[in-house]
Amino acid sequence: MRVRLVSTFTLLATICMTCFAIGIGYQVAATRTQGLLIDRIQDANRFAAMASSNPAGLDDAAQTYYEQTGNGILVIANSGRLMVDLGVDRGNARVAAVSRNAHQFVPPDMLYPWSTHPMIVAQPIGTWPQAGGVVVIVISTAATRGGIADSWIQLGCATATALLVFCGAALAVSGWILRPVSELLRDVDALTSTLPVAAVEPRRSGSLRHGPPEIVELATGVQAVTRAVADLAAAERQHVVDTAHSLRNPLAALALRLQALQPMIAHDHAAATFVGVVSEVDRLTELLDGLLSAAVVESEVARPVAACDAVTVARERVESWHAAFAQADMTLTLEALTDVAAAAVPAGVLTQILDVALSNSARYAGRDAQTTITVGHECESVVVSVRDDGVGVPPDELDQLTTRFFRGTQSGTGGSGLGLPIAATMVAQYAGLFFIEAADPRGLVVTAGFPSADRAMLPVGEQLKSR
Repeated sequence: MRVRLVSTFTLLATICMTCFAIGIGYQVAATRTQGLLIDRIQDANRFAAMASSNPAGLDDAAQTYYEQTGNGILVIANSGRLMVDLGVDRGNARVAAVSRNAHQFVPPDMLYPWSTHPMIVAQPIGTWPQAGGVVVIVISTAATRGGIADSWIQLGCATATALLVFCGAALAVSGWILRPVSELLRDVDALTSTLPVAAVEPRRSGSLRHGPPEIVELATGVQAVTRAVADLAAAERQHVVDTAHSLRNPLAALALRLQALQPMIAHDHAAATFVGVVSEVDRLTELLDGLLSAAVVESEVARPVAACDAVTVARERVESWHAAFAQADMTLTLEALTDVAAAAVPAGVLTQILDVALSNSARYAGRDAQTTITVGHECESVVVSVRDDGVGVPPDELDQLTTRFFRGTQSGTGGSGLGLPIAATMVAQYAGLFFIEAADPRGLVVTAGFPSADRAMLPVGEQLKSR
C-alpha cells in the first residue's frame, strides 16, 4: 500500500510540477524574446535617425554593428537608393514584406531553442506618411535561443530536484502514517485467525467493496472481530440465562422438599442446621434471579425515549417500602425539592433502581437508621438519591459496589452482589450517571441522575397531578 500511495502522490506531484515548469518556461521564452525585440527596435531607430541626420557615418556604424552582433542590416533611402546592405538577403520574401510595411508593427513569433526562422524588424526613416526609407535588421537569435535552452535546463533540474525531495518526504511521511495501520492489520489478522470461519467471512457492505485492498482487508477484519465479539456476548448472556433457568428447577424442588421436612425436625437438634440450609437455598435462588435480571438488562436494545415524574415514582416507593422499614425499626422519608421532576427514563426502570437502593438500605443500614429519598433538579438533569445514616461501607469498598458478585465485609449473609451492578447498567442505558458515596458523618448515598425531559412527555395521569 505504501508503494501505491507514494506512486499515486508522486504522479500527481509530477503532473502539477510539470505544468508549473511549462508555465515558467513559456514565460522565460516570452521575456527573452521581448527583450531581444525591444533592443533591436532601438537599434533600428538609431540607424533610422542616423540615415536622416548623418548619412556619411552610416556605413562605418553599420559595419561595426554587423561585426559585433552578427545581425544583418539593410538601409534604403527615401529615394529608393540602397545605403547599407550587410548580411541581408533582399530576395527573401519576409524581408521584402517587412520592408514594404515598415510603418505597421507585426510582432514576431516567440523564440524557442528549436526555432530556425530569423527574426526581422523594420523601422521607417522619418515620420509616416512622409517617411519613404526603411531600416531592416535581420536578428541573429542563436545567443537568445541558447539562453532560453540554458534556462529551461536549469528549470528542469530544479523540478527534478523538487520531485526527488518530494518522493523522499512522501516515503518518510507515508511510512509514519501507515506504520500503525500495518501493525493494526497484523494484529487483526492474528486475531481473526483464531475466529470461526463463519465469523471471518462476513458479508461485505457496499462501502467495503471499494478502496485500497489493505484498508478493505483491515475493515473486513475489524468487522469480523466486532461480529464475533457481539456473538460471543450474546452467547454468554444466553448461557447465563440457560444456566440460571436450569438451576432454578432443582432449587425449587429442593425448597419444596425442605418445606416438607420442616414440621418433622422443628423440635430436633438439627433445626438450626435446617434453617441454615433453607437460607442458603433462598440465597442461591436470589443469586439466580439476579443473574437472569442482569442478562435481560444487558441484552436490551435502545428504546424510544420515555419520561416519568421522579417525584411521583419516589412517593410510590416510599409508600410501598414503609411497612418493610417499620418492621426493621427504620425510618423512610421523602424530600422533594420540586413539585414535578420530569426525567427521561421510564417509570418502571426508575422504580427498579430505587427498589435496589431501598432494599440495600433496609437490609444493611441497621436498626434506628433513617433513610431519605431526595428528588431535585441539578443543571439540566433530574437527580434522585437514597441516603441513609446507617453503618455505611468502608472507603476502600465503595468503588467495588458496582462490581458483580461483590459483597461488602459488613453485608452479612444476605444479598447476591448483583443489585447495584444491575442498577448502574440500567442508569447507563438511559444516558444517566450513577454514583455511590459515603454519607457525612456516616452512612451511604446512592445517586442516579437522568437528563431532564419535557413535561409534555409525561403520561397523562402524571401531567394532571403536576398541575
